[in-house]
Amino acid sequence: MYMKKKLYAMLAAAAFVTAGSVSASVVSSKGGLLSTLLNHPFEASVTATSQELFRGTRVGDSLVAASVSTGWVIPGDGVLDVGLAFEDNSDADFETLFTAKATKAVVGYDVSVGFNYYSEGTNVVGDITSEIGLGVAKTVGPVDLSVTQFIAIDGDNDNYGEVSASLSREVAGKVVDVKGTVGYVLDESELTHAQVTLSTDFNVDPFELKVTPFVTGVLALGNDVGGIYNGAKDEVIFGVKLSKSF
Repeated sequence: MYMKKKLYAMLAAAAFVTAGSVSASVVSSKGGLLSTLLNHPFEASVTATSQELFRGTRVGDSLVAASVSTGWVIPGDGVLDVGLAFEDNSDADFETLFTAKATKAVVGYDVSVGFNYYSEGTNVVGDITSEIGLGVAKTVGPVDLSVTQFIAIDGDNDNYGEVSASLSREVAGKVVDVKGTVGYVLDESELTHAQVTLSTDFNVDPFELKVTPFVTGVLALGNDVGGIYNGAKDEVIFGVKLSKSF
């Protein structure tokens, strides 16, 4: 029964992306109304994974998520990115995630302030329902480096933070994106996990859709931390993302 529900959710989400791209083309062709209203590009996407991860910890057997994200240029040559995701996994209630992040270049670094809101009633994120993220990022050669510290507004996130590094390399004529992340909690002065994700993009006609298969390997390091990290195991997760930018 659950697999049938999951299949229906995936089909509905895929229809959402495809229909969104078609309707956007129609509206744009009628005097550019969509561009006038939004004045910036946005992306609709559907993601399906073999397991759901939250900060390196498995919190569901599988996941289907539909999301919309967009961004604005803000005063001071900054950028404001906003996203809304609707997620359904096998082990938790249907949940909603809202994110907003403002980024600005400061003396050679990209400094960001973000906000995350997780819908109440889900057991995925434990005690945290909203938090602020403070980040610093810099590109060094071919590598993008970043550090983000999350501060709980409502609930307790153990003062979780993460350090990430990402780069792109051409392999057999195909660009492969590699991202590594190490998570930590300041409250316990402990690492939570280390993970590496490999992904690549394929463009699919006729709707100019982008298909991104990916695989993530996770090394659990936070069994002594407690909370959602207690009992975490090493994981390998497979997934695919279907997206449309317009």
